[in-house]
Amino acid sequence: MAVALSPDQELATKAFLDALSDAGASCVSRATAIKFLLARKFDVARAHALWRQHEATRRREGLTKFEPFEDPLKTELATGKFTILPTRDATGAAIAVFTANKHFPTQTTHQTTLQGVVYQLDVALQSLETQRAGLVFIYDMTDSKYTNFDYELSQKILTMLKCAAVSSVQ
Repeated sequence: MAVALSPDQELATKAFLDALSDAGASCVSRATAIKFLLARKFDVARAHALWRQHEATRRREGLTKFEPFEDPLKTELATGKFTILPTRDATGAAIAVFTANKHFPTQTTHQTTLQGVVYQLDVALQSLETQRAGLVFIYDMTDSKYTNFDYELSQKILTMLKCAAVSSVQ
């Protein structure tokens, strides 16, 4: 579905794509550009900075290729530890829940867990409604034990969310 933009937003989209092209990233789609621009209220410089952070985070954490129908990602997704709820909050934001009591650090790697989170966030952010209204991320510690807790993973998830490591499934 094409997004209806104002003339100023169209100019910002063109400027963003031109800036990425000048930086050697000409393969970014218009839809992806709009996601980053929406996240920064069509401020081209801020959206471009966000995109650079996003790309750096994905490379650093190995979040560049997803095989959801192959292990280990297939098994990770089946745990249900991270899910996008089928409902929205009062403002229309999507709701994502990481259920810590389903996480067992000794049974998976940070990269696989992050891939499961990012893969699902990527899919959720294909929705224009989610792009516009945002996403609420809940880290549910209910009934968690010490064996479920992974401080380093929690920090990586927080950093990933702050740096907006989510974009679009290509």
